[in-house]
Amino acid sequence: MKKIIVLFLVMVQTVVYAQQKKVKDNFNVQIRLEKGDLNKDGLIDKTVITMDTISASVPLRLQIFFLQPNKKYKLVFSSTDVIEPQYVNGVHTKNSIPDFFIEKGFLLMSAEKNDIRYEHKFVYKNGIFQLIKISSVVYDGQNATTETVFDLVAGTRTETLESLDPGKVARKKTKKIMIRPLPTLQNLSTFGDKLYW
Repeated sequence: MKKIIVLFLVMVQTVVYAQQKKVKDNFNVQIRLEKGDLNKDGLIDKTVITMDTISASVPLRLQIFFLQPNKKYKLVFSSTDVIEPQYVNGVHTKNSIPDFFIEKGFLLMSAEKNDIRYEHKFVYKNGIFQLIKISSVVYDGQNATTETVFDLVAGTRTETLESLDPGKVARKKTKKIMIRPLPTLQNLSTFGDKLYW
């Protein structure tokens, strides 16, 4: 009788593991691919965004790979939390899928959310991607834009209101805000709107 119970438990565990493994591998459609040197070692790394087409929420996964001297890619980051799923509670979010760029060793994430254009700038340091700058641009729907630049390293948040009317002068406000430790790509979703005061 004990052998039957043990055999049954092993079979159940195997089936559960196989189902979990299958769920993890549903990110089968590549949406974006960007290449460039992220860790400043002279090798071309890459970021890949894939979509899970089986889940009703259509989640997106960001993965970052570093090219090794042996010409093989090593996965250094993988998350489904950085990019919002396309559907939340059955409703399309209408937000764009972010673009990722690699420029001069920095990882840039450019996205639009609720009609606001954001850009996040990360640097790879001590094995993590640290958020060092956020900028956003908001158009008021009439004749002005507000650009906000938050330099997290310097701790300064600058807001510039600029009129599209050439006769009006831009207004600028700066305030000090220090956030330590710096947010990382790994915990970006937990910071949420706290970064945009």
